[in-house]
Amino acid sequence: MIATADIASLGSGSLVGFTLGLVGGGGSILAVPLLVYFAVMFGVAFAAGLWMGFGYARTSSVAFTA
Repeated sequence: MIATADIASLGSGSLVGFTLGLVGGGGSILAVPLLVYFAVMFGVAFAAGLWMGFGYARTSSVAFTA
């Protein structure tokens, strides 16, 4: 199962990457499109897993590897 620390680190890392992308630091030409791509891929894979009736553990592991 995913720990709270994993979710917090993913969220804070995404926030920092998105902020750096908006203000022009940290390779913004790549940071924002990659962040959007990974967020969409995670969401689609997670939704597909739930739609197929997998449990939370299996759905989240598939979504994180998508």
